[in-house]
Amino acid sequence: MDPALLVFAKVPRPGTVKTRLTPALSAASAARLYTAFLRDTLRQVVRLEADVRLYLAPPLPDEGLDAVPSGVSVHAQTGEGLGGRMKRAFQETLAHGHGQVLVMGSDHPTLPPSFLRRAKQALRDPGSLCIGPTEDGGFYALGMSAFYPQLFDGMSYSHSRVFAETLSRAGQTEADLTVLPQWYDVDRPGDLGRLLADIEKRPAEAPNTRRVADRLELASLA
Repeated sequence: MDPALLVFAKVPRPGTVKTRLTPALSAASAARLYTAFLRDTLRQVVRLEADVRLYLAPPLPDEGLDAVPSGVSVHAQTGEGLGGRMKRAFQETLAHGHGQVLVMGSDHPTLPPSFLRRAKQALRDPGSLCIGPTEDGGFYALGMSAFYPQLFDGMSYSHSRVFAETLSRAGQTEADLTVLPQWYDVDRPGDLGRLLADIEKRPAEAPNTRRVADRLELASLA
């Protein structure tokens, strides 16, 4: 069975996504940009040899989500807190028969595809872990080829030591650990300049983000 790649995301409703980009952007514009991020993330991962599963924070829209390409299954996140939701997603995906599972977010539409290929390679052996750190102290991806619930139990998120604490917990297991190259999230207005530079250098990697950035005139805000 192919490895599973889980994309954790929110339904792009105005006022609930990319809130730290406001008031530089309106709530509606922030939601449009986030939708573009999600489209580009899914566009990238469906090219990999993996079972792509989109995990959305509830409530899920009754009408579905048009940003989801064919072949991507949609699931509701369940569990207490982000750690509990990731733990549940890993547990059910491994139980479904996948031997390697990688979870990633949708806040980094210009993430180099080579990073995800390296993650898949790192998980080829049983009992492996990989983690991709972000510049703000979090992580953009976490993968495992066996179930390590201790990475999530009692873990808190949304602070600058998430990566360090997860790395420490991983080091207390017997897993073969791989640390992937560092990347960045697009969370704050100051991140927009780097995003624009990246999509200018590699326009084919994030076409939806580039198109929305042009329409929203993000260059004037960066």
